[in-house]
Amino acid sequence: MSLELNEFKKFLGKHVRDSYGRTLGRIVGLIADVNQQVTDVEVEFGNGDFLRCPSKQFSLESGTLVYLYPWELESLEIAKSLDLTIKRIQALDELFRMGEIPAETYDEFKKTHEASLKELKDRRDNLVARLKNRVDKLNGQIRELQMFRTSLKMQKATGEINEDLFKDAISIVEDGLTKSFNEKEQLEHTIVKLSKLDFKPPSAIKPEVKPVIPKIEIGGGLAPPSTSIGESKTEDKSAKDKKEGSPINVKVVE
Repeated sequence: MSLELNEFKKFLGKHVRDSYGRTLGRIVGLIADVNQQVTDVEVEFGNGDFLRCPSKQFSLESGTLVYLYPWELESLEIAKSLDLTIKRIQALDELFRMGEIPAETYDEFKKTHEASLKELKDRRDNLVARLKNRVDKLNGQIRELQMFRTSLKMQKATGEINEDLFKDAISIVEDGLTKSFNEKEQLEHTIVKLSKLDFKPPSAIKPEVKPVIPKIEIGGGLAPPSTSIGESKTEDKSAKDKKEGSPINVKVVE
């Protein structure tokens, strides 16, 4: 997001947290353009490392500065672009099927959008692989915290640690578990959302041919129903049968 220097500078020297509530470090520097818009932020982590981040990785939520991980921004960008590209290809196919655009134009646009779709899907697949790797690490972290939580409960039950020590330690472990579960849930939700964004092209698309309805003019010389071919044949056949089947009158002369 875009933040003004006057609004952002109050966070200098303050701690910044991620969207899961974990403290990452402190804001130690800002870079602003001539319009007083912050473009880059310097973060000092607790281990002494420094990281320069673009300002779009920070969000103001209820007066609190929140750090957004690069994968969060990337997933939003990919999802938006994939969704739009798929909708455009579907619209293009429908226009061609309805005969609204010529084949040459259709082929040109289809080729361009399919290339964009492939590039986005490759980026999506790469991101999903990284997110799955992070989920695996979180699963290991969760198992580890669960083991220490069980150990703390056992030590309290046996009297190896007192109530105050137990409360301090267990609260930290529980907080870590909650934040790890929250991150894992968001990651898995993002993976499912990205994986569902796909386009399966139809086997073949042909322009719809609209039937031509002949125009019939009244009084155009068509035979009236009473003299139709079918009826004429029926009448001829009846007359013939009547002629062939009629009795022969013989007059006897004395």
